[in-house]
Amino acid sequence: MPSKMPPKMSSQMPLTIYHSAFARSARILWLCEEAGIPYEVSLVENTRAFLQTPDYLALHPMGKIPVITHGDTVLFESLAIMEYLMAKHPNELARAPDHPDFAAYLQWFHFGESTLGEYVTLALGHKTLFPEKVRIPAIADWAEREVEKCYKALEGPLSQHDFLLPSGFSAADISVGYMLLLAKFAKVFDSVPEAVRAYFDRIKTRPAWQVATAK
Repeated sequence: MPSKMPPKMSSQMPLTIYHSAFARSARILWLCEEAGIPYEVSLVENTRAFLQTPDYLALHPMGKIPVITHGDTVLFESLAIMEYLMAKHPNELARAPDHPDFAAYLQWFHFGESTLGEYVTLALGHKTLFPEKVRIPAIADWAEREVEKCYKALEGPLSQHDFLLPSGFSAADISVGYMLLLAKFAKVFDSVPEAVRAYFDRIKTRPAWQVATAK
């Protein structure tokens, strides 16, 4: 008797992205635009009053953005969402384990959030986002110095290639490129090396980027 195959993900299964302007949900929109993945946008208010409602907390227990729903699946971690969607809709934005750039792809894909993202977020909070009375200048200064170290790390590959991988644009560029946008909001972008600045300028010319950030 033949083995039972797992059900295939229907291309018609609705994907909804809960999005607020310039939140990490922009990564998901950008990915979908690059890969041609159909989606719907549910615009949400980036306010505590909305994000702490029972209905929204049922989707994201921390009351953050983004969240996606894909059929019965609910996910709220931006890079996990990206990996999930690339697995469900195979495309050239990921690099397979047998690809020469696979190790570098994994490194830079996660660097955008787990390394650069940590310091940019701290700088954003203590330079612009938090009320003045609770900002800590020492943390802001430390975070900015760490961001500059991240820029130096990015300068290596970007001095040699247009994008982070020799093989060209990938989801790693979506991960990192979004965080460079957030770095501008955090006021820690002025010290960026020329190679990284030129990279960000190239990113901004991509039609998928322009659609995602326009939303």
